[in-house]
This record gives sequence, C-alpha cells and structure tokens, in this order.
Amino acid sequence: MIKIDYKNFEIQLFDALNDDLDLIIKSKSNEIDFGSKKEKTGYISRHYIVIKELAVEISSVTIYETNSTSGIYEDTFAVTDDKLLVISGNEIYCLEIPSLKLIWHKEFDQAVNFALYKLEKDFIIYGEIGIFKITKEGEIVWSFYGRDIWVNLEGKNPISIESDKIRLFDFESNEYVLDFNGKELEFIPRKIKTENKKKWWQIFG
Repeated sequence: MIKIDYKNFEIQLFDALNDDLDLIIKSKSNEIDFGSKKEKTGYISRHYIVIKELAVEISSVTIYETNSTSGIYEDTFAVTDDKLLVISGNEIYCLEIPSLKLIWHKEFDQAVNFALYKLEKDFIIYGEIGIFKITKEGEIVWSFYGRDIWVNLEGKNPISIESDKIRLFDFESNEYVLDFNGKELEFIPRKIKTENKKKWWQIFG
C-alpha cells in the first residue's frame, strides 16, 4: 500500500500483487467497479484506491483490468491538478480528486504500461512495446518504437529521463536518445564482441 498526501487529503493505493484486497474490500459498500472489457471475475490486475479527509474515508474505487497485470509502485501513478493518473495493465485511468469520479481511461501500450513519469506539463509512459508522451487529458503527443521491446536483461535501465533528453535501451541493448519532442537524436547499435579465434595453422603449428 502506498499513501500520498495531497492538499487536505490522504490518498491510499492498494493492489492485488502486494495487498490482501479481498480482506480490504470485504466490508466496503461504496466501491465502484470500472471493469474493462470482460467480466471482473476474469481480471488479472486489481487496484483499490481510497481517499480520506481528516482520517475519514470519503471515496473509494476498485479498478479491474483483464488485459495485463500491473502493481502499485512509486512510478505507476501521478497526481496533478486534482487528478490521479494510475496505470492498470495496458490502460491508464484518470480519476478526479477527491470524488474518484472517472474522467477518462485509455489503452496505450498493446502489452503493458510499466511506468508513468511527469515531464513538464505532460507525461511519459514507459510501455513494453512503445514509449508515449501524453497530455493530462490522455491525448498522445508522440510515440516511439525501437527495434525490440523495452526490457533489458543486461542490467541497463530501459528508460532514463535526463535534463534535456530521454535515453532508452531495448532488449538487444541498442541505445536510443530522444529529445522531449520524440525526435531521435542518436542511435547506438549494440556492440557485439568478437572472439579472436586462432587460424588452423596456428593451432597445429
């Protein structure tokens, strides 16, 4: 569970990966099920959000997602202008604070959205397949795709947002550098080490 202090409110976010949601939600009567495209019994991601004012709960909501799984971490939500943006699978939900009324929800990455970062007045979505810049209204400003997925098994950070650019590493460790407008400034292909093998006459010579 993660707690956020915002104005006079305390926002609490729970998820089925790290919290016992059945126990948390059991006695709640004011939850709202947004659902997704199927019955909630087939969900693979479930988030529960509570807003309290002066320690009293004033709103709560449950988000079910059936397309892909996700958890609640420091980089899977953002609070701005009385809005809470939260990742759920391959969708992002924008909720009004403090009512938790749904403002919009949209699918971005086809597989899963890993993280959400504030960038100036907009947001960067780090997805498995694509990188997206969106407005707080959920409109895509630009999108970028590499030669492979944005997962790296060599320990390189797939995405880092620097002072004036975005640095990316894909599955094959190809490196990409973008400006904040999504323009590719540099592409550095992975360097493949070649072994110095001896010639046959050097082996038997």
